[in-house]
Amino acid sequence: MTNATAPERRIENFLQELRAGLRGVPDLQATEIIDELRSHVRERAEMKGELTDAAVVAALQRLGNPKEIAAMYVAEEIVTRAEKSFSPWLVLKGIIHWAGISLAGVFVFFASLAGYLLAGSFAISALMKPFGPGRVGLWGLNEAPDSFSLVLGPAGPSPAGTELLGWWIIPLGLLMGVGLFLLTARFSLWSLRKFQRMRSARLR
Repeated sequence: MTNATAPERRIENFLQELRAGLRGVPDLQATEIIDELRSHVRERAEMKGELTDAAVVAALQRLGNPKEIAAMYVAEEIVTRAEKSFSPWLVLKGIIHWAGISLAGVFVFFASLAGYLLAGSFAISALMKPFGPGRVGLWGLNEAPDSFSLVLGPAGPSPAGTELLGWWIIPLGLLMGVGLFLLTARFSLWSLRKFQRMRSARLR
């Protein structure tokens, strides 16, 4: 790049910063992404003729922050792997990338985390019930005359409340656990795909 012009150096500096954020994307795919974006920027910058510094700056600004673009591609790679394995960890990993650059990503992350934790709570309670029938369940606790709270799972050796489901917590807990898990996974994947579409629209 010793003979490169100032606009070309500006493009390459942008792409180098973007490439540094493509951790987790296979090398061949990362190279294809960089080549595609290089062609995209040059095409836009040369729409009105010669490749000038001002035209390159305008094209790069329209493209967006290189770290955000890299995060989009990383999230896309994670979603592709998550759809094959249906792994909640991979889905959350993709959302964590999103949360690092967007407030909407933070909301989706906490919503997904809450969904997975609640699904796990129902499933674990159902599986633990046979081993502690008097201590595991969904309990309604009257802690004060005007208060009422629910406790799911182990409630101590002597729960001071009413067990609401009894043995029904086993089929219902497994059903709710699996249902919430699938619903949360679908919501998380749908949110990531929407994020990708929003970011991809800026590359057109």
